[in-house]
Amino acid sequence: MEIKATENEIKLDEYLKSIGGLENGFYTDKPPIDSYMFFCVRDGWIPLVQNLIEEAVEAGWDKQICQVKEKFGGLRFYINSASDEVFEIIRKYESLSYETCEVCGEKGELRKGGWYSTLCEKHHIENQESIKKKNSAYDI
Repeated sequence: MEIKATENEIKLDEYLKSIGGLENGFYTDKPPIDSYMFFCVRDGWIPLVQNLIEEAVEAGWDKQICQVKEKFGGLRFYINSASDEVFEIIRKYESLSYETCEVCGEKGELRKGGWYSTLCEKHHIENQESIKKKNSAYDI
C-alpha cells in the first residue's frame, strides 16, 4: 500500500528543498533534512512547523534541528542553540499548537481522550468514537 503525501506535506518538502534542508542537530554528518517525514506531527500542524521554520530562518537561525513532535497535546520543536528571538518564535508556535487541530489545522483545543490531543470538535468526536470502539472489543 502506497502512502500519499498530503498537500501540506508536499508544500513543506518543497520549502525545505528550496532552503537546502535543515541540519541534523544530533548527527551532523547525515544529509540535510528535506522531507516532512522527519517531523512527527499530524497534517494539521505542518503549516505551523513550516511557518516556524520560515520565521526562525529569517531571524538568523542556523537551521540545526534535533526533533519535532507532539507531546502532551502540544508541538515540541527542539534545537541546539539560537538567539532569544528564535526561541521566542518557537514558543509562539508551540503555544499556537494548543489552539490548532492536529488533524485538520482548524480551531482546536486541548482535549483528553486516552491521551492529550489538540483537536477541533469534529475530530474530538471521531477520536472518542474510535476509543469507544477499541474499548468495546475488550467487553465480554
